[in-house]
Amino acid sequence: MTALDPHQHPGRHQHPRQQNTPPPYVVDEADAHLLRLCLDLQLDALLLALGAASAQELRDLGTPAGADRPTDEVVPWRRWVDEDVDLAAGLAADTMAGRATLPPTLGTDLGHEVPATVIDELVARYASMHGLLGDLLRRDLAADDDRRHPRLLVALRRCRARLDELHRYRLATTPPRGVRLDAAAPPGGPAAGERAYLPGELRG
Repeated sequence: MTALDPHQHPGRHQHPRQQNTPPPYVVDEADAHLLRLCLDLQLDALLLALGAASAQELRDLGTPAGADRPTDEVVPWRRWVDEDVDLAAGLAADTMAGRATLPPTLGTDLGHEVPATVIDELVARYASMHGLLGDLLRRDLAADDDRRHPRLLVALRRCRARLDELHRYRLATTPPRGVRLDAAAPPGGPAAGERAYLPGELRG
């Protein structure tokens, strides 16, 4: 037998998920401006930590197996990069909650509302990277075995796997009828039917 709450209206049923529902998250516009500045700094810090992690990995490749590194070189760059990604994502969410504009590298308002536009941008970048990595691997095939870089093959496989995922999710995030993605292009952006070149694509 289920106990009834005497204070609850007898003709009203309250769904369990509706109990203790937190209020909507609201960020003041003035606070959002400061959060945007924090986000810019966090993104800079993330890239600095990523570069340091890459440099440390390069040094580790030249360190003999079993050799001890100096204590001052044991810096948790990789862990800091992971934590910085989480912090940057949280700051970006709070910035958007306050209706502040995100850095251009984090996408447009249209992309945040219509995920299919972000997927298309990712497909273009991974497809270009896939082609460049394929060219590098073909050059390695003509070279000696000791010149081949195994990381290229790993990167190529990851690009291919990511493209497969993106194509599957594109079907699930297709915008509804009536939404014209080209009509919402930002001022100064490519017009409808005009190709948008990726950074560095036109370099010789």
